[in-house]
Amino acid sequence: MQLVNIKENLKELGFNSNEVKVYIALTQLGEGTAALVAKKAGLPRTTVISLLDRLGSQNYITTHIYKGKTYYWIESPRVIENAFQKKLEIAASLNAELAGMYRSEAHFPHVKIFDTRAAVRSFIEKFLLNLEKNSVIHTIDSPKEGNYAQVFLEDVFEMMLKEKRQKGILTRSLVPHGSFGGIEKFKLRNQAIKIREMPESIDFETSLWITESMIVHFSGNPVFLVLVEHDLICKSIKSLYDFLWSVSTPMN
Repeated sequence: MQLVNIKENLKELGFNSNEVKVYIALTQLGEGTAALVAKKAGLPRTTVISLLDRLGSQNYITTHIYKGKTYYWIESPRVIENAFQKKLEIAASLNAELAGMYRSEAHFPHVKIFDTRAAVRSFIEKFLLNLEKNSVIHTIDSPKEGNYAQVFLEDVFEMMLKEKRQKGILTRSLVPHGSFGGIEKFKLRNQAIKIREMPESIDFETSLWITESMIVHFSGNPVFLVLVEHDLICKSIKSLYDFLWSVSTPMN
C-alpha cells in the first residue's frame, strides 16, 4: 500500500495530521525515544510527547523506561482493527439503548442536508453502523456516475462492505438499463446484494436508499446528501420501489 493511502486511511479512522506523522514515524523506527520520533516526524519534541501520550491512551503504542529514558514502540497494526471493532460494538450498544426514546413523540418529517465530502462520508459511516443485523437496504444506484468513489477511498469502502457482510445486511439494488456490466467486481463479491436493471425508459444519476424509517438521497458529483426520516413517507416511496422492482430484470 502506498504511503499516501496509509495516511488517508489513518485519517479516516480519526487520526489528525500530526498523529499520522508520529504514528508513521514510529512505525518506521520500530522503537525510539520522543526525540527520535520528533526528528523523524519533523515536529517539535514537546508536541510529539503529547501526541505519543494520546496514542498510548488509545492503546496504539506502548512505552517502557530504560536507564531513565522513555522508549515508545508501535503495537501490532491489528490494534487499529480491534479499536475500530470496539467502536462498532459501542455504537451498536448505544443504538439498542437509545432506540426506544429517539424521537418517540415526533410525527413530522425530520430532514437533514449534508453538502461536504467529510459530512457525507461521516453520515454514511454512521448509517451503516446503525443498521440492525440481517436488515435489508433498498437502493436505486447509477454505477457509471461513481458517486461512492467521489467520497470514499477504495480501501475504506471495502471495509464498509465487509461490515455490511458481517452484519448479514442484504442490499436490493435497482440500476439503470445496461449498467450492470459497469459495476466493479469487488462490490458484488464483498456484500450480499441482489441487482435488477430498470426498464430502458428510466434514467437515474444519483443514489437513493430506503429503509423502514428513512430515505437517503445521495450524489457524489456534486456532493450532497439529503436525509428524510418519516415512517409514512418511507412506506409510500417503498411501494413505488416495489413496483419498479417487479418490472425490472434480475441480473444476479
